[in-house]
Amino acid sequence: MTKTIKKQFFDKIQNLDEYISYLDKISKETKNNQALFLSDFHFFGTTERYLQLSIQTMMDLVQMLIIEEGLERPEENQEAISLLYNHKIISKKLAENLDGIVGFRNILVHEYGKIDKEKVYYYLQEKIVDIKNFRKEILKFLKK
Repeated sequence: MTKTIKKQFFDKIQNLDEYISYLDKISKETKNNQALFLSDFHFFGTTERYLQLSIQTMMDLVQMLIIEEGLERPEENQEAISLLYNHKIISKKLAENLDGIVGFRNILVHEYGKIDKEKVYYYLQEKIVDIKNFRKEILKFLKK
């Protein structure tokens, strides 16, 4: 892997760190208080946006790894997650936990008029850990 490619990977990871830090702050403020989250458009709108950016950055990293490792190109993004697992880049547990996250990003981007605020809250409180674990596993792989 060239220095330029490594820098691109680490720049993306730095972006992901920033997004996760914002989500962590909102998560702490609204933990065990879904009503507060649902009633405050600042919490909802910010969370929605940073979840979208986090998932998109994650998928950018997935695509970069596929290209860099010379893996077969998947037809859909969800297949890309499975591909990383099949090539032992991420764990089976992580691949299973990330199931559906790409679809959620598609809802955030393309079906924004139908976004379920409770689902956004759920992702904030319960699924952000999977994005953090993705980050850890990707960094571990890159350091090999």
